[in-house]
Amino acid sequence: MEKEYELIVAVVSKGQSDVVVSAAREAGATGGTIMYGKGTFNSDNDAFLGINLKAEKEIIFTIVPTNKKTKIMEQISSKAGLSEEGKGILFSLPINSMIGTKKDNK
Repeated sequence: MEKEYELIVAVVSKGQSDVVVSAAREAGATGGTIMYGKGTFNSDNDAFLGINLKAEKEIIFTIVPTNKKTKIMEQISSKAGLSEEGKGILFSLPINSMIGTKKDNK
């Protein structure tokens, strides 16, 4: 059984969250949450999957209907240049349950 909602997570360099949120909205998302962070990967290489983990990052969380996920992720990737190595990472996770949404307050 397919989940009704998915969480899209984008990790990008500081200053790029506006591009990600704008691209997500263009593709049908209604908003997102932005958190700030700094990578702590312990390696001589200081990179993981082509991403510099020591630089400050912005993490954007967006909950979307499953049927819109692919379109939104493609738009974010295109507008934020995430197909280029080292520009960021974009992934999704299924949401098994949610509390605090209008749908849950029937």
